[in-house]
Amino acid sequence: MSHKFDEFDQYSENMLLGQYDISEIISHELLKGEIREDFLISTLESCSEPPPKLVKGTISDGMNDAGQLDIILCRPNSFLRRLGTQCLIDKNDSLCIIEVKGNCTGEDLKRSEAKAIKIRELQGEHSPLFGVVCYKVALQEKTTLKRFGFFYDRETNTYFDPATIQAEPERGWGKLEYPNLDFFISLEDEKKLFLRKYEIAPGKPRFIRYTSTPLIKDLFILVRSLWVPASQN
Repeated sequence: MSHKFDEFDQYSENMLLGQYDISEIISHELLKGEIREDFLISTLESCSEPPPKLVKGTISDGMNDAGQLDIILCRPNSFLRRLGTQCLIDKNDSLCIIEVKGNCTGEDLKRSEAKAIKIRELQGEHSPLFGVVCYKVALQEKTTLKRFGFFYDRETNTYFDPATIQAEPERGWGKLEYPNLDFFISLEDEKKLFLRKYEIAPGKPRFIRYTSTPLIKDLFILVRSLWVPASQN
C-alpha cells in the first residue's frame, strides 16, 4: 500500500517544483521569494489535519529577537503577536524554523549557520530545530556533501561519512561547515538531498543522508514528528 502514499507525496513535490518554475516570470526578487515561501507553507499544511501552524516573522526571548525568519512552525495555541503578515513569537512557542532558498549558495548557508547560532543564544527552555529547504542549489552535490562531512568513494561511486567507520580516528572525519543546522533539503532534480543532524556521540554532531523518494515525504514526516506530539499535549 505504501506506493499509493508515495504517489500522493510525489504529486505534492511535483506541484511545489512546478509552482517554483512558474514563479520565474516574476521579476521582483523579494515578492518572488515570499511567494515561494507561501508555496512551501501551503504544501506542508497538507500533511496533517488540523494543519500545522506555520507563520512568517521572528522569534524572541523578550529581550532580543532572531531577525526575519521565512517559516516558523509554532506550537498549538501559541501566543501570536501579529504585525500585518508577520508574527512575533516566543522562542519557547516555536518548534522549527525553515529558511527557504530559491537557488542556495555557499553564502546563504553561512548566513543560515550564523542565524542558527543566534537563535540558540536566545534565552528559553526549548530551542527550535533550524534548517534550510531550497528549490535549487548553486553548489555541486559533491561540494555540498563535503561541507556536511561526507567523502566521495570513487570505487563505489558513493558518498560516506568517515565518522561512521569503526575505529576511524576523529582527525580523519570530514569537517562540518554548518554544525548548527539541523537539516538541509534540496528539491532540485539531480541534486536531491535530505541531510539530518544527529549525534554520533554526546556533543559530536554528524549528518545522515536520507535516500527515500519522493524526498518531500521525509519533510512531511519531520513536520509531523514535531507538530503531532505538541498538539496532543
